[in-house]
Amino acid sequence: MDDESNIRRCWRLHQSAAGEALSITASGFVEIASASDLDIVRTQGQAITAFALAISAGKPLDHVAYQWCMTRFENFVYLDRAVVVAKHRRSGIASAMLTSLQEKASAQGSELLLCQVHDRPANKSGHLFVQSVGFTPIESVMLPSREIVTMYQRSIAIATP
Repeated sequence: MDDESNIRRCWRLHQSAAGEALSITASGFVEIASASDLDIVRTQGQAITAFALAISAGKPLDHVAYQWCMTRFENFVYLDRAVVVAKHRRSGIASAMLTSLQEKASAQGSELLLCQVHDRPANKSGHLFVQSVGFTPIESVMLPSREIVTMYQRSIAIATP
């Protein structure tokens, strides 16, 4: 995401809708949004109602979970965060964003979609969502912040006959 206005608007939405598990500073958000090459923003009128930020393998991003992925996988897209305004949740927006992200990642030749979901602080709805759309847990990881996350993967490779 490279539009400064959209980055600021997404960060404001993030701060109001994401909750403790996805807490991030404005500068941290800008760094991730700037590195994101597969972002999706959903709007209703002028308001942003949802967004997802994803980063392809090989970016020079100093982000613990992304670096964890870089040391284990070669051809992936890391879904850093997906946020939906509370009143629009459970309406299929996040699933549609994930499908769109998967299509973009597959078109660029990526084989895996990776993400993390917090265990401490707890993000129960995040775990339920990623599992419901086909992600499987890989490993629990303690971050330098002492937060604990579960890393997830979902294959997006297209089988050829």
